[in-house]
Amino acid sequence: MKRIIRRGLLMLVAVFVVVIVGCAPQGTEKGSDAAQSATQVNASAPQTVEGDVVFVNTSRDPKGNTYAMGEAFLEGVPHKTIFLNDYKIYQLGQHFEGDQFNDVVQMLSKADVIVIGTPVYWHMMSGGLKTFIDRLYELDRPVAALQGKKLYFLMQGMSPSEETKKQLPYTMSRVANRYDMEYMGAATSMADMKELQDTLRNHLR
Repeated sequence: MKRIIRRGLLMLVAVFVVVIVGCAPQGTEKGSDAAQSATQVNASAPQTVEGDVVFVNTSRDPKGNTYAMGEAFLEGVPHKTIFLNDYKIYQLGQHFEGDQFNDVVQMLSKADVIVIGTPVYWHMMSGGLKTFIDRLYELDRPVAALQGKKLYFLMQGMSPSEETKKQLPYTMSRVANRYDMEYMGAATSMADMKELQDTLRNHLR
């Protein structure tokens, strides 16, 4: 009986050794493939940045013209997108359950660069963006979540007036100044955003 058990154990050990030896080259090859794939991914990866870039789309349409302008502006730059209408943000002075204003501020606090895009409605920014800016008055200054952020502004619409092209960027520059952000400039259409895009890319180098 002891001899039978001993033979059985020897056979198990032999099988185990064969399996280990047979699998070793396969495992090495897979590791090599994985390393090669990682190299290929890194080689084709978009421009990296020291911190997050966040695009805030304040349009009514998550995939409309404002979104398209933001994506064109940030082409090749890793970024996150916040669609403001996904969040319940009540008017200044309203106090209802479920308000998510602070949630959005918290998300912005993790970014180094904030790009805000708005359509032009009635010669003004979107209501969602205006409400968000109004709500900033509720926060005690200085607002640590916004301090030091670089702010870029994009606006698009069907032939906005010259007054609108001046007023909206001015408003955003005042917001940046009040909350200790660095205002980097504005693009008032897809056609005129190259200079601002160059500013962004120079900053991210």
